[in-house]
Amino acid sequence: MGLQIAKLTSELAANGPPLFFPDPTVPVTFNFDQGLAAEETFPLDDFKALAPAILDRDGARALEYISFDHDAGRLFYSPTYVELVLGNTDLRHEIAAWVGRLQQRPDLRADNVILCSGSVQGISLAVNAFVEPGDGVIVEAASFPYALRYIEMRGGDIRTVPVDDDGIDVDAVEAQLVALRDQGVRPKMIYTIPTFQLPTGVCTSLERRRRLLELAEEHDVMVLEDHVYADIRVEGEHIPSLLQLDTTGRVIQAHSFSKIVAPGIRLGWMTAGAEAIGALAAVRQDLGVSQWFARMMTEFMRQGKLDPHIERANVVYRRRRDLAVAAMREHCGEFVDFRVPDGGFYLWIEMTSDRVDWERAGNQAAANGVFFRPGEVFMGEEQGRRFLRLAFSHVAEDELARGIEVLGQAMRDARHDPVR
Repeated sequence: MGLQIAKLTSELAANGPPLFFPDPTVPVTFNFDQGLAAEETFPLDDFKALAPAILDRDGARALEYISFDHDAGRLFYSPTYVELVLGNTDLRHEIAAWVGRLQQRPDLRADNVILCSGSVQGISLAVNAFVEPGDGVIVEAASFPYALRYIEMRGGDIRTVPVDDDGIDVDAVEAQLVALRDQGVRPKMIYTIPTFQLPTGVCTSLERRRRLLELAEEHDVMVLEDHVYADIRVEGEHIPSLLQLDTTGRVIQAHSFSKIVAPGIRLGWMTAGAEAIGALAAVRQDLGVSQWFARMMTEFMRQGKLDPHIERANVVYRRRRDLAVAAMREHCGEFVDFRVPDGGFYLWIEMTSDRVDWERAGNQAAANGVFFRPGEVFMGEEQGRRFLRLAFSHVAEDELARGIEVLGQAMRDARHDPVR
């Protein structure tokens, strides 16, 4: 009898497929799909200087599992558990100070931070640490697919709430919390992206943020705040984060260097009360993140390079956003509607015209090399089919207008006369 993998896989694997975004079947000329930091913003010169400096300073110990310190000529290693589970102590200290300063949380210390391989891993740790099979989890109706997948894999009972121009609908959140209780389901977590929400780009208002935290306390649930785009603000006023407003220790904030520095670093972090961080640590099994990259980012932050880097990068993203908005209005404006976001990497496009065969338009755009992420990825087949997400962050400026012009031409070619 031959090997039949399907009969041997776990229930978890069998209930897949794993989340992935298939590559297009034709060569991509204009890639508006992935939300990546712009290559020209990567701090290459800084890293070229930091890497040899760290190796010269620390020698082979720079590549060990754990960090160390010196006192009176003697070498002291950091506690192995702390380093392998929570991550490099020096970097956690730098992150706690940086987050504390920007979000007015001077109480934060290294013990309030756990490092992870991007915020995606941190989200999975939070879900595993707090969600039992059958627990209720409230999410935004259009949201980050990987987070939803982790909740599904954990067996969470997902309930969705709408997002409008002021962000998450807190009245709907309250209604869902009550409904879960009435149905005998334990509500456990609210997952939200309050600042430059994925995929819509909206920001939840300050009033709603405060009400969301009140509801979390009233119903005794955790709040998982996805904060990865919040520092990519190119316009408008800063809004305090949920972590900044939190007074009860219910907020766990996910953040990452992937969007604000470079994705290949694969370093993110979660910030929360020490007890909540301990819960995340308890479900971790991978022996931590790269100590080498942690040392690099520690020095990057110690030397005061992170804030100026973000500031310079946001100049690039402001220009890219404006070019994308102008091109969409010029080439696609009669067929679509969209908000102009104050930050983030994306335009969330609603296809509004009844004169366009949207399936045909999408196929034609793809055939002409335009690659974007369909709305179905974020909000399901029925609601998502008339939306698309266009990532402008990493696309070369000369390609932005040309690619959107190709997209607009596909829409024009797919027009049909309205039924009389």
